[in-house]
Amino acid sequence: MAPSAVSMVFTVENGKTPNVAEKGAKPSAGHRFDEALELAGFGRVQIVLSILSGLGMMASINEAMGMSIILPASQCDLDLDAGEKGIVGGAVFLGTMCSSYFWGYLADTRGRQIILKYALFATSFFGAVSCLANDFVSLLVLRFITGVCVAAPASTVYAYLGEFTTPSRRSQMLSFASVWGGVGIVYVSLVGWWILSYDWVILIAGTFEFKPWRLLFIINTLPAFLNGIAFCFCPESPKFLLSRGRNEEALEVLRMVYRINKGTATSAGYEVTTLQLDPEDVLAREQDDRKGTGLLRSMVQQTVPILKLPYLFYFIICCVHNIGAFAIYGGLGLWFPDIMNQIYSQGSSGEAQKVCAILQRNETIAPSAVAEIELCDDEVKFETFLYTLILGVIGCIYALITSAVLGRIDQKVMMVFNCTVAGICGIGLQFITNAYAVAILFCLEIVFAGYCVLLVNANVVHIFPTNVRAMAVALTNMVGRLSCFVASAVIGLLMLENCPVTFYMLSALLFLCAGLTFLLPKK
Repeated sequence: MAPSAVSMVFTVENGKTPNVAEKGAKPSAGHRFDEALELAGFGRVQIVLSILSGLGMMASINEAMGMSIILPASQCDLDLDAGEKGIVGGAVFLGTMCSSYFWGYLADTRGRQIILKYALFATSFFGAVSCLANDFVSLLVLRFITGVCVAAPASTVYAYLGEFTTPSRRSQMLSFASVWGGVGIVYVSLVGWWILSYDWVILIAGTFEFKPWRLLFIINTLPAFLNGIAFCFCPESPKFLLSRGRNEEALEVLRMVYRINKGTATSAGYEVTTLQLDPEDVLAREQDDRKGTGLLRSMVQQTVPILKLPYLFYFIICCVHNIGAFAIYGGLGLWFPDIMNQIYSQGSSGEAQKVCAILQRNETIAPSAVAEIELCDDEVKFETFLYTLILGVIGCIYALITSAVLGRIDQKVMMVFNCTVAGICGIGLQFITNAYAVAILFCLEIVFAGYCVLLVNANVVHIFPTNVRAMAVALTNMVGRLSCFVASAVIGLLMLENCPVTFYMLSALLFLCAGLTFLLPKK
């Protein structure tokens, strides 16, 4: 059952807060925000903002998935072993996890648009500076800071885009934006294939060697920089402005949406002149007027509504969903290229074997054979790019298909479908021996699990009120990215220790998520 709201209706006119009205006074007539947004129309504004929000998602994908290609190419220069590669690969997720709470607070108190643009610029800066890393520690620190910065666009874009879209189209537009996540995977695989095909070295200051893998850091972060520039020209969320008492500014943004969508020079035909403030936003505004201005106290007060029933119950369910989705999409996805290289080489040169048999056999190399291997191999094989590219293409195609049908199918049904399919694929990997079939099942498991992240965030935007919406999205993603970091750091070792059990546990977690979906409130 959805959270109940107080039946009283409050309005805000000319930027005045509701607490100045006399008790018992009848509120002025006006439109609810969703009604005003519906009257502003659906068109170019929502499409452009969906693309820009998708590019924000792409920025986080580039920083995370790009490392799966950079690490094999840089392991010799930076002297990285398998454990260090797993930690560095998960550093972005760790940084994202540590900063999500703070970014959510800033987005809910300072605004969505301003946080997005500055965070994207910071992401591009530290992402590019990562190319100067000269050892494990420096690379780890720089990737952690990059993760701290990219946490804002990775979460805030859901609240920003969702507040420009009516509830009936919200999930569909968020789904359309997620297409750019697949584009990001295609992007890092194609530019990686192109850049790492060269073998040049530029000597700087006599000792520092600038190689193609260093240039890849800069190219991977270009979309974030361009996205930051684009957000400089975007308006603030009208729902956020309304929730902060900036009624006239919210109306002006809605008038602009109307003019652009309707293709008119003026907003004379837009009949909305007054906006009704949602009951939960009225209560939040009154609390803001009463509470102190200290940062820590303000952050705690911003979080308290999420920890009260019924929101706490829904928050826990969404966290469990993100733990399962991120563990597979981020953790297993980070190891995907390396695992597929092993499977492809073994499957194409010898007898067909199950995936776990191949992974565990590759670890059981005789000590004498290990002693003979002295040269470090930093060549990134063709299969790494190929399978990463396939993963991105499948992700794009599935996102487009889902975007077309999501308006007709309830997002809870889509959540159950995605979790179930991903779980079945994980189980199926234990019985398939054909290398190409294994590749397809791997791709499907990662794509379907990854798409659950979008659906969870769409549910969070729907469930939680405006004043804590970005915080709720950030916190659920923070929990998910913690599981992502843990998975990326240890999933390889877990598979080598007991590979079948690892896959079964991940599938069981997805089936649990599918069952919990039925406990979420209806629209």
